[in-house]
Amino acid sequence: MSLGSSFYAALSGMSTNGMAMQVISDNIANANTVGFKSTSTQFEDILGMSLEGIAGFTHLGVGANVSAMPCAFTQGTLMTTTVGTDVAINGKGFFIVEDPVNNEQFYSRAGNFHVDEDGYLVNVNDLRVQGYLYDSTGTNLIEVLDDIVINQTTMVPPSITGEIDMVLNLDSAEDALVFDLNDPGATSNYSTALTIYDTLGQSHTITVYFTKTGIQAWEWNATIDGSDVSGGTPGTAELFGTGALAFDDYGVLQTAMPVNFYTGAITFANGIDATAIDVDYSSTTQYGSPSVIQILTQDGYAAGNLSGISIVTNGNIVGHFTNGEVKNLARLALAEFPSYMGLERAGSMLFKQTTDSGIPLIGKPGEAGMGEVSAGMLEESNVDLATEFIRMIVTQRAYQANSKVISTTDEMLAQLMTIK
Repeated sequence: MSLGSSFYAALSGMSTNGMAMQVISDNIANANTVGFKSTSTQFEDILGMSLEGIAGFTHLGVGANVSAMPCAFTQGTLMTTTVGTDVAINGKGFFIVEDPVNNEQFYSRAGNFHVDEDGYLVNVNDLRVQGYLYDSTGTNLIEVLDDIVINQTTMVPPSITGEIDMVLNLDSAEDALVFDLNDPGATSNYSTALTIYDTLGQSHTITVYFTKTGIQAWEWNATIDGSDVSGGTPGTAELFGTGALAFDDYGVLQTAMPVNFYTGAITFANGIDATAIDVDYSSTTQYGSPSVIQILTQDGYAAGNLSGISIVTNGNIVGHFTNGEVKNLARLALAEFPSYMGLERAGSMLFKQTTDSGIPLIGKPGEAGMGEVSAGMLEESNVDLATEFIRMIVTQRAYQANSKVISTTDEMLAQLMTIK
């Protein structure tokens, strides 16, 4: 190899180390970029001419070249944010986003999402997040990958009250009385109120009076104010339902449950007829302690509008409604690849599928080895600044050494030119 070839070998060394410095500077510049994956530089030698000697052919090197610049897909630290639509993947997988213009799909670990003016869940570049949608009931998942859209005008229809659960203790020391609908407060030992809903989702207040009628025997009477009854008189109670409760000598309820809660003949003031309701007093007791309500639930509710969304660890996007109801709206999808090294960087924290990466494997968070998601969090860059600074020093010295080879070779050529 001629002396002049040393120039080109050293020049290739300066070029590759210059590229390595560019990679280092890119990593440091993105030390605070959400979801960024650091890149490293791998070199390979370049062989030149072959020289024949006693041991056979010897290949002379003529410099270095960059062979690969792989990304490190180690997970970054998860940081907490105050945004409910921020999502971080804890484990394997990539979010799937799609360009609505050309339908091209990209993959990213950056989960800083938001809902745009059209209701689509999008990333910072307005690419639409992909997932699965639930049907109108929020129970059946439609297994077709699609844009996740959150309809801000979504309304949950009302549900009529059909079941009531009530658990209480009735004081066994109370005196027996005779219930009078015209004076329910004075002719009962204990009372509690609850709200029920009709087919329109309109609420109605029912007051239940409990009257001791004998030893281990009680009567309950449910009433509604006349102002809420068609043809009723405001301030006058109307009978909504009645029944009896029997206890054994240990204060344990003996009456079979559930029983009919509505036994009267009521048409609400809005024109809706009251319908059958079951009430379950199971676990109600009659002990020598003050009467107290312990459990009171019913399954009806009014119509409600969407007031907000939240995201749970399995990727479900849950809608919260003004009536207190919650309903599944959609579920995030994640993608996994046979080879991360084959993914192509596309900028803006996006990666593209290539033949080297293999076909994406689509799944759901928390299933089939996919990572879970954490709402209100983002994955930080995995750049280690200490490591990058050390690489910077090593790269700088290598660059200086190659430049020294060039200056030394130049001196040797100058010395050669002085030979006479």
